[in-house]
Amino acid sequence: MVQGFEEFFRTATGHRPYGYQRALAADGLPERVRVPSGGGKTAGVVLAWLYRRAVASPGAGARRLVYVLPQGGLADWTHARIGGWLDRPGLAGRVDLHLLAGPDGQNGTWRRHPERTAVLVGTHDVLLSRALMRGFADARAMAPVSFGLLNNDAHWVFDEAPLLGPGLATGERLQALRDALGTTAPTGSTWMSAVGDGAAPPPDAAPAGRRTVRRLRPDPARYVPELVAALGAAHRPGTRTIAALDSPGRAREVHAALRAAHPRQPVVLLHPYLRSAERQALVRELPEDGFLVATRALDAGSDLSGRTVFTELAPWSAVVQRAGRCDRYGEHPEGGELLWCVPPEGVGAGPEAARWLAAHEGVAVTAADLFLAPVEQPAPAAPALGGAELAALFDTGRGAAQVDAAPWVCAEERRTVFVAWRDWGGQGRPAEDEPEPGRAEQCEAPLAEVSALLTAAGPDGGGGGGSAGGAGGGAWLRDGDDGRWRRAGTADLRPGAVLTLDAAGGGHLPGLGWRPDSRVPVPPLFAGRTPPGTGCAAWVGLDQHLRETEEEARALTAVLPGLSGAQREAVALAARLHDLGKCHEVFQAKLRDNGGDPPAGLLAKSKAPWNNGVSARPHFRHELVSALLLLDGEHWHAPGADPSLVTYLVAAHHGQVRVSVRPGPGEDADTLLGVRAGDRTPPVAVSTGERFPSRPLDPAVPFRPGGAWAGLVAALLADPGLGPFRLAHLESLVRTADWRSSARHDGPL
Repeated sequence: MVQGFEEFFRTATGHRPYGYQRALAADGLPERVRVPSGGGKTAGVVLAWLYRRAVASPGAGARRLVYVLPQGGLADWTHARIGGWLDRPGLAGRVDLHLLAGPDGQNGTWRRHPERTAVLVGTHDVLLSRALMRGFADARAMAPVSFGLLNNDAHWVFDEAPLLGPGLATGERLQALRDALGTTAPTGSTWMSAVGDGAAPPPDAAPAGRRTVRRLRPDPARYVPELVAALGAAHRPGTRTIAALDSPGRAREVHAALRAAHPRQPVVLLHPYLRSAERQALVRELPEDGFLVATRALDAGSDLSGRTVFTELAPWSAVVQRAGRCDRYGEHPEGGELLWCVPPEGVGAGPEAARWLAAHEGVAVTAADLFLAPVEQPAPAAPALGGAELAALFDTGRGAAQVDAAPWVCAEERRTVFVAWRDWGGQGRPAEDEPEPGRAEQCEAPLAEVSALLTAAGPDGGGGGGSAGGAGGGAWLRDGDDGRWRRAGTADLRPGAVLTLDAAGGGHLPGLGWRPDSRVPVPPLFAGRTPPGTGCAAWVGLDQHLRETEEEARALTAVLPGLSGAQREAVALAARLHDLGKCHEVFQAKLRDNGGDPPAGLLAKSKAPWNNGVSARPHFRHELVSALLLLDGEHWHAPGADPSLVTYLVAAHHGQVRVSVRPGPGEDADTLLGVRAGDRTPPVAVSTGERFPSRPLDPAVPFRPGGAWAGLVAALLADPGLGPFRLAHLESLVRTADWRSSARHDGPL
């Protein structure tokens, strides 16, 4: 194996692997990987997993590698590097690669192929929130799919784990829960760091670069101008000077002051608070000289190097990572300069780092010296995460207890939202038929700065007031319950919120990204509603759709060896019966509305040009009807499949009817999600042999608080052969089978 890995590694990277990288390929990924900054940790773990999974023993090991960077890092670099490592050995067509960071974290295409080998690269706020079923900016209905795929048949790699804040403890506790409660296929975790914590560095993986430590002492009252003057004095023409600051606002100030002081030098501001296209262009086109002002964007995941690197005092792992950008590979014969200072707010979280740096004033230190430094790092606090908390997170139903994942994921000062800008032509609000902003329109921004901007503007953009009004027309979002546009309230300003602002009010500058102090109108990227180019192009009968979904489910589960025979049968039977509830007259009327020439008999899919997808009854959920039909009797039971599990998977296949099932807004006591007591279903015969006679419906009986449904779900969650992780994974497989059977009939519109 080792000899084959050497050639594989050389093909992918252009150089030979270090000894510890060969060991990773031979033995698999361990819990801890500690290597000095610049020592090839990313290449080591990614290529070792890839070689074992795709080359040495195809299909062995976890099929998803989840590569996690600290929030605020620019995952684009790591994503691009891994893309090259897949391409050069010819694996790009066999291994999927997805970017899940910033607005790109909302891309759900990775969920469509759970059977494929894949690498997911993202930031810990995006990935951990989804692993807790509370994904930031993730659709509530999609949360169980993300949860199921991230917690089963996956190996997590946390890059520079000490920088994850509360996410470090959360990642560890999630892994402990997976081990205790069980998963459909083994799921592990590896925590990486450039800090040794007493461990010796690998002997051949310490870069040769050296950097001389020097402290700057800017006057706190004149912090920015004096810091800029010191950076200018330290800069050497033809080299790159990097300045890393923890405050986004201060980084903007330093960037502006450097541009004014050095108008003929490249001066770039590097941070995550940009639209996706701006961020990607910036990463591709960084100059090799001049000044680079960065926030936490360089704390992990990049291979950038500079002759001169400045860092504000920060937690030790951040200092080590930033120092690792200085003369990273020994490209400067005289070495580099590592400059540091105490920021205006004081020592804060870095007293141990300050002592070590002060003790090495004027000393040329190596990556190994930084790795071995005996600097203690306090572990960030995180809320408890056990079985009870996981059960609360598992309930995503409308009206369920609101459990905010943010305290488990990131410190309060690190939380972000997504903002987009639209030109409303003086109307001050979006039109009702205006779609939500797409990923390309959105810009990630610090939650605290967005909140301050909107609160100061007042409810109507005129100043004063405590609601999230916003300048020039306010902040707007689509309500999660009724789907209508409404003005965002203060309670809506939480991590991952997607807010739409009036472009006339400013807040963004092209190429510079989020700028809360700018009142320059923002060029909006929204070009108007674009009709879908594809959709269902045929009338599809209910029986045909059920049969085709079962076919897709059996084909999918056949290539997932981690499933038991009973689990495969449950998924297949749930797929066969999942859309029984479409027999309800409300759903059939919806499919036949607005013309066309629908055939006789029960339908499952409408020919797209003729249908607007709106039910006569608000909140109508056909899967609730499916569950009621299955709960009424045992005539449909099949050997080898747990009927309770099948019923749950049928009910849950759209992510709307899962644990708590509560009425929609405005529904009376006799109505639940559009289904009324006394409604009657027609007789349904499935060609596989199941028969469902006409029957009246009363959703309140099983689904009222304390009813049979609550006990059924609780038993599945408590079943040692299932539990929350396996249960959600099976949900995701039924959902995938449904997507695929529907896609059989898609065509151009």
